[in-house]
Amino acid sequence: MAMDIMEGAVTKTTGAAAGAIISIVPAAIGSGHRMPEIREIGIFNVSGVAAEIGLGIPAALGTGGVSTNQLVQDINNVGITGLTNLVTAYVSTQPTAPTTFFRRAELQGVIGAGIIWTWGVGEWPIWSGATVNAPVLWQLSAVAVTYDVYVKVAE
Repeated sequence: MAMDIMEGAVTKTTGAAAGAIISIVPAAIGSGHRMPEIREIGIFNVSGVAAEIGLGIPAALGTGGVSTNQLVQDINNVGITGLTNLVTAYVSTQPTAPTTFFRRAELQGVIGAGIIWTWGVGEWPIWSGATVNAPVLWQLSAVAVTYDVYVKVAE
């Protein structure tokens, strides 16, 4: 079971096309670190444009992530950073659309409309490695939308 709760948040504006909003990329697991588990993902509409989103594993992981936000530990232990990153942009290859989505949702065209997905302890460990594709939050609709996204991971 993972020990520390790490959280991070990003704001992402998408283009007017289907594509990745964020990838949840765990760093390589090393000595003294447990496999991270996703506990919660929240996504909220900032721009007031209706959008369809989904969560899944892409057929191909993006490469050359250039805009990453490392998760930080919760208020119980401020100043410690986690090993999981939220990647919002890629220089080389973008992740591909998931073939199957774990979850999908429609966000109303209202500022502040959103959804929170949760998982229990041990429900969704995320593997790391060069051949393992990281989960991706995907915009299915072809509209430009600004999202606020947060992710809670146990490490």
